[in-house]
Amino acid sequence: DFANGDELPMQSWIDISGTSRDNEARYGLSIFNDAKHSVDVYIRDIGLTVLRSPVYAHHIPDQPVPEREYRFMDQGQQRFTYVLLPHAGSWEDAGTVRHAAELNQAPTTLVGTYHPDGSLPPSASFLEVEPANVVGTVLKRAEDAADGVPPADGVPPTDGAAPDLVLRLVEMNRKATRATVRFPQWDRTFTLDFGPAEIKT
Repeated sequence: DFANGDELPMQSWIDISGTSRDNEARYGLSIFNDAKHSVDVYIRDIGLTVLRSPVYAHHIPDQPVPEREYRFMDQGQQRFTYVLLPHAGSWEDAGTVRHAAELNQAPTTLVGTYHPDGSLPPSASFLEVEPANVVGTVLKRAEDAADGVPPADGVPPTDGAAPDLVLRLVEMNRKATRATVRFPQWDRTFTLDFGPAEIKT
């Protein structure tokens, strides 16, 4: 049982869920953040560790030597964002994993002013994955001969063919799922079957 007050590592989110004593309804609270990775839970209380200052990469039982110089963690100003997501039902139903990813992987905005071949559409997508419990975590050009070599100039093919890509998908809600993957720019669609929490590359 981890809800004993001990500090434990976490990644970008934690969820505490249970059942109401009044009506047996399931409910919970998810917390996600973009920079802090330790947490403690004691029964219904959740503590997010926001500041620690140990020696960098120090491991117990080693003791710091007084004569040496060390780098210390969490020195100076600390800035981070955290989000509280109360929810009915389970964390899977609440989309906790996706919300945590949205906080930690904010979109990058590129401003363009000149397009000699025409104008860009108001919106477009390079990758679409459905249903929402299957998430694309990596999409990149293939780098080695086994996966295909990208063009030396880095320019995609002009014949409409898709470049060689590496795609990683993860099922996030611990349930068997058939997913549809689309590359709209190349008019390519395929389906994949996932086991609970399965990763496919």
